[in-house]
Amino acid sequence: MKPLYVLIRDTLKRDIHSQKYQVGSLIPSERELAEKYQVTRATVQKAIAQLEQEGLVKKIVGKGTYVNRAVSQPTYLLNPGGEGSSLGVTHELRGKVTITSRLIYHVHQPAGELLNSQFGVPENEPVHAIRRVRLFDNVPVMIEDSYIPLAIVSDIDDEILQNHSLYAFIEQNCGQKIGGSDALVSASLFDKEMAALLEITANSPMLHIKESTWLEDGTVFNYSWSYNRGDLFRMRSRKSLFPKKLG
Repeated sequence: MKPLYVLIRDTLKRDIHSQKYQVGSLIPSERELAEKYQVTRATVQKAIAQLEQEGLVKKIVGKGTYVNRAVSQPTYLLNPGGEGSSLGVTHELRGKVTITSRLIYHVHQPAGELLNSQFGVPENEPVHAIRRVRLFDNVPVMIEDSYIPLAIVSDIDDEILQNHSLYAFIEQNCGQKIGGSDALVSASLFDKEMAALLEITANSPMLHIKESTWLEDGTVFNYSWSYNRGDLFRMRSRKSLFPKKLG
């Protein structure tokens, strides 16, 4: 049997979809819902929190909970195969969504101590420093910071960064395939500056990914930090304790 908060969430969701509660209108208060379903307010709060995470409702302190939209926001699965992908989000979600980028900056800077340890280059070695907001179907969903040594890719046109796959460009430029990547995933919250870039409220949930990516000869060519909307992204991890049998 489903938990009570799930039943309440699903009932409210159906009422929103059927326009019993229309966009911009208030849903019943937590107290009213708790009395109606004979549950605690904590149970109701858990149901509403999930609706809020899906973008269906929005709580305003002192006023109540409003219907924000009638259809749940889409969610995107990173690493859909579960075993790791090094080809970038453009490749992973190809055909499922239209991906474009808004270039915030593209400058050259010294590698410094951090990038020296990532690329194994002198600290004064110049690197591309790139920040982009990635948009899925014109909705800003993530911020990407990428660092690429000029010694590996001397020139990257801004048009590539805004309208094409950076990794496809790297492969073509270097004449090598992407060899692999190493990623560290953590949870965080968006500060005001980053939230403004994504047109969301500060302290919204974030899926933060630090990633080093290398070419097939083992050369690390990209060190990136991506700041993904926690309400839109999921990540899959799959492990096998035994190798698959062949034949």
